[in-house]
Amino acid sequence: MILSLSILLLLPSCNMTPGSGAHDDSGRTYNSDSKKQEGGSTEPSASWTTNETIVPTGTYHEPDDTQDIDINYVLNAYIYSVWYDAVDDNPVDYSDISSEDAFALKGVFYFNTPLTCSFVANLCKDNEILFTKTVTLKNNVTAEADFSAGLEGLGTFEPGDYYVELFFEGEFVSSTSIMTVR
Repeated sequence: MILSLSILLLLPSCNMTPGSGAHDDSGRTYNSDSKKQEGGSTEPSASWTTNETIVPTGTYHEPDDTQDIDINYVLNAYIYSVWYDAVDDNPVDYSDISSEDAFALKGVFYFNTPLTCSFVANLCKDNEILFTKTVTLKNNVTAEADFSAGLEGLGTFEPGDYYVELFFEGEFVSSTSIMTVR
């Protein structure tokens, strides 16, 4: 008798007829429908809908092409520089290269925030400026100073000690370590 009384009390609160919606404490609505499939069998189908609003977290910045940066901003954003392999386009683990393999020398400068600006890069050999180029960044964290011997009218770079200097608006930012061409 007690068991049938408790079932009788629970039935009104658990009443779910096909197509009707029941709500839980989270604001979700549960719908249960029976669908007739080929062969005459029915398979229940359920779906959950919610009234919850999901708010994205984190900080998102739109790229700003009108950055007002100065040399102090650049120096504070600068992290380090490395030489890149001309074939693999990855940082190198060597500090010398044979002349026949030195068809390009690439110094890469890393920054801790995307920059939109221009730099002047000098490829120096034995403490003299050999070539100069402009390196333009557009919302980028790396300034790649890629010097190709072929584009400069040479087959490969001659033996000597090479490094790349990076300047922003005439102010020195940094230089790479020395790469010895032998």
